[in-house]
Amino acid sequence: MKYVMPIETINSEFKAHGHLAHHFDSPRQQFEAAKLGMWLFLGTEVLLFGGLFCLYAVFRGNRPELFTFGSQYLDTTWGAINTVVLILSSCTMAIAVYCAQTNQKRELAVFLGLTLFFGLDFLGIKYIEYSHKFHDNLVWGTGLYETPPHEAYQLLLRRQEEAGAALPSLEPGDPKRGRKQYLATCLPCHGAQGQGLPGLGKALNTSHFVAERSDEDFLQFLQVGRPIEDPENTSGVAMLPRGGNVRLTDQDLMDIIASVRTLQANVGDVITDPADGAKSILITASTIPFAAPGPSGFHLPDNDAISESSSASQNEATSPRLDPNRPRDLHLFFSIYFLLTGLHGLHVLIGLIVIAWLLVRTLLGHFSNAYYTPVDLGGLYWHIVDVIWIFLFPLLYLIH
Repeated sequence: MKYVMPIETINSEFKAHGHLAHHFDSPRQQFEAAKLGMWLFLGTEVLLFGGLFCLYAVFRGNRPELFTFGSQYLDTTWGAINTVVLILSSCTMAIAVYCAQTNQKRELAVFLGLTLFFGLDFLGIKYIEYSHKFHDNLVWGTGLYETPPHEAYQLLLRRQEEAGAALPSLEPGDPKRGRKQYLATCLPCHGAQGQGLPGLGKALNTSHFVAERSDEDFLQFLQVGRPIEDPENTSGVAMLPRGGNVRLTDQDLMDIIASVRTLQANVGDVITDPADGAKSILITASTIPFAAPGPSGFHLPDNDAISESSSASQNEATSPRLDPNRPRDLHLFFSIYFLLTGLHGLHVLIGLIVIAWLLVRTLLGHFSNAYYTPVDLGGLYWHIVDVIWIFLFPLLYLIH
């Protein structure tokens, strides 16, 4: 037979442990007020995500092709696993609330721990998904249309092996113009005088790599950069294509090259390699005429600019940047995807902090069938987080 604690005992226990605030007449009144406050808060959460769902509906109704095309780059399997994980966590949270109401303290700690475990699983899977998106530049904004460094490097190698890297006709670099571009783009990593900054960028003013290369070779390097995966990368830091500034044209890069040349040591100077301490005499780079006009890099913002799908490798053919069927403004889909899932992930993280706090208090013996309000309210918050994902999963992952 279940034991029901008399109301007088509950009142005295509340007052003894300081659970009953002075402005409430009874524990029941305090519980109902707290629960009403939580429901009002959850109402604001519904309004927040409701507005975002309206944003989704407007874009989905006006540009359905973005969602149909973009959803194929979301991993349905991981999304389904995350759905199951959150449903299980909702079940364990509901059981934890029941255990608190029936004074099962050990079981309460167990099911709060399981809920915490499932929530961490959800964030771990989301980290895997996000890592893949960032690795392939499947992101919001113009970054979507830039070839990732690892793909760009392989593409450059293939072009050089098959047909050579054709460069457009460019004017000689202007060091004065290049100085402004250098300070705006290269300064944070290489320093104002090209001295290099530890852990960010190598020294340019004493670099054999810079001095021994022609302007043509240097331009090719700046166009593509050097990912960490490159065996020749000795700094441990990725050099992004165009220094990470997608607005730089090839002519801007030529100007930067001319400016960097002015930072180099004088011809004949004995310089010391920072890597191994070797001393050598600096020589100027040879001058090689530019090739005939050709492709101006790897930026493919429009379908009309895609001219190499016939020779692209299978890995490149699966990229949205090289897909001839890619709709314009595809970045809008990924912007909505990261906005909705990122905000939801933030709510999951907050919920896990709350559950961890409840678990600690449970282990300290703060909860019983006389006082379990925080567990009940934490459960309500966790359930609304789970319900929101139940909507997000089909809206984003199951479109096709």
